[in-house]
Amino acid sequence: MQTYLEVRGELYVTLESAAACYHVEARWIAEIGARGHLAPPERVGDALALPARELDRLAVLLRWHRHLGLELEAALALLDSAR
Repeated sequence: MQTYLEVRGELYVTLESAAACYHVEARWIAEIGARGHLAPPERVGDALALPARELDRLAVLLRWHRHLGLELEAALALLDSAR
């Protein structure tokens, strides 16, 4: 399975690849997307993928949550307010 995929002319990345990059579980990324904080994952072949443009939002979320110590819900609220 490729790491990057093109869907309707837009670059997507598999959840497994994003999870490996950011050292989280793919299902955690899927849950954050399902809750509306990231673009919802799409089934592409046999994998779930999200638009590559969402990787910046994911990185910001993880920085605020992991490195600055914000509770996850507070980090999510800040992320959504920055949209």
